[in-house]
Amino acid sequence: MRLVVPVLLAIGVTAGRAQSPVANSDSTRSDSVARLGSSTLPELGKNTVGMILGAAGVAGAMAAFDARLSADARRMGGDDMSAPSAIGSFVGGPGPLALGALLYGVGHVRDNGFVTQTGREVMRAVMVSGAMTAVLKGTVGRARPFAAPGDPDEFSPGHGFTHASFASFPSGHTSAAFATATVLSRELSLSHPGSRWWINSLLFGGATFVGFSRVYQRQHWPSDVVAGAALGTITGYEVVAHARGDRSRIGLPFLSHLSHLSLAPSTNGASLQWSLH
Repeated sequence: MRLVVPVLLAIGVTAGRAQSPVANSDSTRSDSVARLGSSTLPELGKNTVGMILGAAGVAGAMAAFDARLSADARRMGGDDMSAPSAIGSFVGGPGPLALGALLYGVGHVRDNGFVTQTGREVMRAVMVSGAMTAVLKGTVGRARPFAAPGDPDEFSPGHGFTHASFASFPSGHTSAAFATATVLSRELSLSHPGSRWWINSLLFGGATFVGFSRVYQRQHWPSDVVAGAALGTITGYEVVAHARGDRSRIGLPFLSHLSHLSLAPSTNGASLQWSLH
């Protein structure tokens, strides 16, 4: 596990350092209006492609040591990590989507466009990364550590859709945590540039702990959480880029369609709307 935590933190550092140049925040911006000028467009395409290639290489190499690293996580944590890891798993479970909904609701009530938009972006990133994670889990069909102790090479393609014990790759909790951290990092660093270092440290440190917790609880192999972290980070970048109008030159174009998510008042309270246009 000495290798897994630094790798997850490295993903966070990459995400934090790849922020676009800071511009003045606009609390009233909408999805279709770019907030940054043409001179400050982030090179999201290059970052996205680099993250995909780097994460694929690291996760592939790490897979050869999954059994040893998984055992190291248990020894490193000891019995004292049982309660904290349960909290970490919870934070990466319903936490990200609940946080996005809370931010959206608070921003809507207080008429704060920045908070409303940030909450919307968090929900989009979590839902899009969650959808991709679900497809990968079902298709790959990798056995979880508790289902195949010491054997990270047990796969049953397609069975992940119907058997939770074969839905190890990638980690959905880690993906959601890093998607949330990336969105919040990009938005908060823009509105509070002087606090960027500690914002990134707190957000990505927390997301890394979620990944560690999933390995400690034998729910995922280390390479699962690295892949989940990369997937969440990439999704967060793409969702924010779409919301700002700064589409990347190279990236995941279908996210520009899947990320049209919004909440609207209705006679029964609120309705969730998702458009493909």
